[in-house]
Amino acid sequence: MRKRNKSGSVFRQMVGSYVLFAIFLVIGLYVCMFGILIGIGGGSIESLAPYDMVDDSGKIQDLSALEKNGGWIEKLDKNYRVLEVYGNKRDEPMSYTQEEIYEYLVTDKFLETDTSAKEYRGFIKTVQNEDETCYYLVKIGRTTLGLTYSYNAGNSEQGRRLTLGFFLLFVVFFVGNCFLMSRYLSRKIRRPLGEITGGMEQVIKNGVDQVRLDFRAQREFEEIRDSFNIMTERLEAEKREKRISEEKKNRMLLELSHDIKTPVATIKSYANALEEGLVKSENLKECYRIIDKKAVRVDVLVNEMFLLLKLDNPEYELELKQTDLCELVRSACTGYYEELEDKGIEMHIDIPETPIRADVDLKEFPRVIENLLGNIGKYNQTGRGAWITVREVEGKAEIIVQDDGEAVAEEIRQIMFDPFVRGDKARTSKGGTGLGLAIARKIVGKLGGTIEYAYEAEKNQFKITL
Repeated sequence: MRKRNKSGSVFRQMVGSYVLFAIFLVIGLYVCMFGILIGIGGGSIESLAPYDMVDDSGKIQDLSALEKNGGWIEKLDKNYRVLEVYGNKRDEPMSYTQEEIYEYLVTDKFLETDTSAKEYRGFIKTVQNEDETCYYLVKIGRTTLGLTYSYNAGNSEQGRRLTLGFFLLFVVFFVGNCFLMSRYLSRKIRRPLGEITGGMEQVIKNGVDQVRLDFRAQREFEEIRDSFNIMTERLEAEKREKRISEEKKNRMLLELSHDIKTPVATIKSYANALEEGLVKSENLKECYRIIDKKAVRVDVLVNEMFLLLKLDNPEYELELKQTDLCELVRSACTGYYEELEDKGIEMHIDIPETPIRADVDLKEFPRVIENLLGNIGKYNQTGRGAWITVREVEGKAEIIVQDDGEAVAEEIRQIMFDPFVRGDKARTSKGGTGLGLAIARKIVGKLGGTIEYAYEAEKNQFKITL
């Protein structure tokens, strides 16, 4: 596999980018200034020089740059009278005195005069021919073109030393500026990056437990910090959920083995007794009845455990059908009416005649009602009533099952919907499989609803909302 080259750090790249930016900025500034001069001069910088617009023989060069900037050329005779105009003349004088010519040549932009020299300055070119002398006066606005002087420092020893000294000073300033910028970037960028990297290393070494980033930085780094903290919190939550799920699964397997072990041991002991001929003929019927009862309990346990695992599978979907909940609950109550009445529990049913419809699974959802009614028969030892209500509240269907028995213990309420949790404090087989409420919650959850327990008005209440 080809080895990849190690990339440079972000810090070094940003400092390098700053240096390149500064260099390109200076170059770009000079290019722009040069481009402006080229644009004004119509493609030639030489065309901007007033003294070069007329050659020694009196021939006029390209006037486009001069006219573009509002200037023109006047040809004068030796008495300073205008003989000819090249371009668009913008002032009135057609002759000048020597003093007026001098005013045009003055470089001061704020010249005190009554002539047009106040607005225009001139550059004069003398052309000597064999028979005459003439002058060419180049006029242009005083605010358009200025006159500056340049000093060539390289032509003297002192000038060269000054130039070198200031160049070295500029280099020192530039290097110092880059150093200060690197220190600034180090504080603003390297520190938060170090915090983020350190947090990731802690996660890799020690896991996500209690790993949090806490620093102040620019908005982008704070967004990364907050995202990192949210990620670790979610990973912690998933880790806790996974641990709780593993604990529940292990407890469920332990409870299942315990619940199966007892009836299987009973079946085995009776089978051995029958095989050895230790059971009297008059007790054979009772012996077979006990074996059948224990086998039925094992079968119920296995079937309910299979159903619970099936409901736990995300790929398993219920077969939903639009159903009248009133009729469905009424039918479920009919099957438990005599059973509860035999135990001295009177059933109070409040179900409207008007249909209340919802999408439910006709095979699985009745188990929810049956499990709740069956629990009343198992655990209501002190009360004498059961109440079943179906109603519609704000577009949602509610099914409420209540009994006036002893309240569920506080320590059980938090786990009562977990598998193998029974309402009785002692672990006895008479309390059922302990899977009823777990199955009920799974079925209701698959339907997108909720099932909740509350102890209100001295009644145990299970409310199903669809």
